[in-house]
Amino acid sequence: MEFNGTFLATIITFIVFVFLMNKILYVPVLDIMEKRKNFVDENYKNAQENNSKTEELGREKEERLAGAKDDARGKYVSILDDFKNRKSDVIREAQNSAQDELNKAQGELDNLSNEVKEGLKGRMNELAGDIAEKILGYRSDINGFDDDTVNRVLYH
Repeated sequence: MEFNGTFLATIITFIVFVFLMNKILYVPVLDIMEKRKNFVDENYKNAQENNSKTEELGREKEERLAGAKDDARGKYVSILDDFKNRKSDVIREAQNSAQDELNKAQGELDNLSNEVKEGLKGRMNELAGDIAEKILGYRSDINGFDDDTVNRVLYH
C-alpha cells in the first residue's frame, strides 16, 4: 500500500466534508429534532395536566351534583312535610267548623222541636176534645191529660 498525496488530499477533503456537513446539515437537523422533541414533550405534559384537571373537574362536578340532589331532596321533603302539616291544619279547621255548624244546627233543631212540642202541649187538650167530639158526637172533658202525661208522651 502506497501513501501518496491523493490519499492525504482525500483524508483532508473527507475531514472538511464532515466538518461542513456537521455545520450545515447535522447540527441544524439535530436542533430541529431537539426542538420538535421539546415541543412534543411540552404538549404531552400539557395534555397530561389538562387530563388531570378534567378528571378533577369531573369529580368536583359529581360532588356538586350529588350535593345539589341531596339539597333538592331535603327541600322536597321539607316542602312535602309543610304541605302535609298545612293540609292537616286545614282539614282540622274544616272539621271543627263543620262540627260547630252541626252543633249550631242541632241546637236550632232542638229549640224548634221544643217550640213545636210546647205548641202541641198547649193544644193537646183541645185536640183530645175535638177527637172525642168527632167520635162521640158531642164535646166532653177528657180526664187524665195533665202536663206530666203530655210530657211523657212528647219527650219520651
